[in-house]
Parts: sequence; structure tokens; C-alpha cells
Amino acid sequence: MKQLNNKKIEGAGFILMSAFFFATYGIWSRLMSSSFGVFSQSWTRGLALLVVTLILNIFFKFIKPINKKDWIWFLIIGATALNQAPIFFGFKYLDIGTATLLFYSALVIGGYLVGKFVFKEKLTKWKLFSLLLAFLGMLIIYGLVITPDQFLAAGLMILGGLMGACGSILPKKLSQNYSGMQILISYYVAMTVVDFILAKLMNNPLPRLELNVGWLAQIGYTFSFLIANLLVIKGYKHLEPSIGSLIGLAEIIFGVVFGAVFFGEIVGWGVVIGSILILISAVLPNIKIKDNLFK
Repeated sequence: MKQLNNKKIEGAGFILMSAFFFATYGIWSRLMSSSFGVFSQSWTRGLALLVVTLILNIFFKFIKPINKKDWIWFLIIGATALNQAPIFFGFKYLDIGTATLLFYSALVIGGYLVGKFVFKEKLTKWKLFSLLLAFLGMLIIYGLVITPDQFLAAGLMILGGLMGACGSILPKKLSQNYSGMQILISYYVAMTVVDFILAKLMNNPLPRLELNVGWLAQIGYTFSFLIANLLVIKGYKHLEPSIGSLIGLAEIIFGVVFGAVFFGEIVGWGVVIGSILILISAVLPNIKIKDNLFK
């Protein structure tokens, strides 16, 4: 039992560290936004990660034959890489606060749904209460304003969040038998192929290959992408999906800190209160409190 608890603590630590690296995406995106298009930055990153992974496999031999029953999970995980398009559409036609709220709400709700229906996780009253608390915290931070002509964009943003949840949690089906590096290959292939096609169709700009801010930011983004996804796979290996989803919301708090430190964004009391509620929601399901307190 003690060993099991240690594994859960270890898993929570990995999810928390992954949230830190996921939160750096905002920094890299701003630094490269004037150089890359949304799809060109994605396919070049996917291609770089795919090449690096295949080179590393020459030395470390972590790629192994895939069992026939596991192919479906690799394909589904790869398909979740297609969430770039709905997220891009959502951010284009929604207020940033509304789009962010919808994305993270769908991300954590998706985590609960995947846990319930794929991994048969028991959703206790405390877990459901924590979900409500997390949503309240995000609502205080971002607010929610949707007009009728934005329903499509809102729906696509929610779809992007649900796909993100699947991409983060479904590797749990494979992580006992395959390395995280191998699991992510399907994601890299989908990013490279699909986003390359979309980049060409939308005439996305691609800067010249030289030492500049755009390409340096792409290197930072690529490194963060690799580390964040390896950590999240390792974290969910030892953690229930709902708990991991709540802990992963620390990405919002890290993002707020990065925005204040690097871009001088103002942190109001609403952000502070919302962040506190998110932290409580992540801790609450792990505290042993008698159920009769709810009654």
C-alpha cells in the first residue's frame, strides 16, 4: 500500500512538472508568432521530433514491434494531433479568455470521461465537487462570453480540448508495454503530415532557416513539447485520469506567472482567487475526509 501511494505521489509530481513545460507554450508561441503560421510551426516541430526520435532509436533501441491489439490505440493517439485546427479556429473567432476557459474545461471534463469509460475509474463525490470547483476557478479567471454567431467556434474549441484530453490520457493504455518515445511517434507523424498539408493550403509562412528569434523559439517549443508529453505519459501511468486532469490545471497558474514575469501582464484579484480554487480542486480528492461531511 505504501509503495502504491509513493507511485501516486510520483505520478502527481510528473503531471505537475509537465504542466510547467506545457505552460511555456505561450512564451514560445508569442516569440515565434511573427515568423511562423499556426500550421507551419506545428509540422516543422513534428518533423524535427520524428527525426530526433528515429536517430535516438538507433542508439537506444526503444522501438519494439506493436501488438495487433494495440494498433488502434496508437492510431487514436495520433489522431488527437489534429486538434490544432479546431483550437486555431476557436482562438480566431472567440475572445481569448472565453476560448481558454472552454479549452481547459473540455480538457478536464474529457479527462473525467476517459477515466470513467475507458479506465472504469470510480468518480466519487469529492472528485465531482473538485471538478465543479476547478470550473468555478477558471470562470473567475477567464469569464465566459459567447454570442450566437460564435457557437461553431465554441464547439470546435471544446472539441480541441476533448482531443487534448484523449492525447494526454490514452497513452496510459500503452505505457506499461511501450516507451513514451515510441508512443509519441504516431503523434509526430500526424502533426507532420496533416499540418504540412494544411500549411500549404493556407499559405502559412515559413521563415528562412537561420539563427533568429523565430527558430530559437521553435527549438524551445520543441524541447518543451517533448519533455511535457513524456512527463504526462509517465504521470498518468501511476495516476487516475480525473486526478491527473485536475493537477494538470496547474498549467493555467504557471501560464499566469509566465505572463506576468515575461510580458508584464497584470495579475488581478480574480486571477488570484481563481488560481486558489484550482489548487484546492487538485488537492481535495487526495485528502481523506469522511463522506458524512457531505451529508
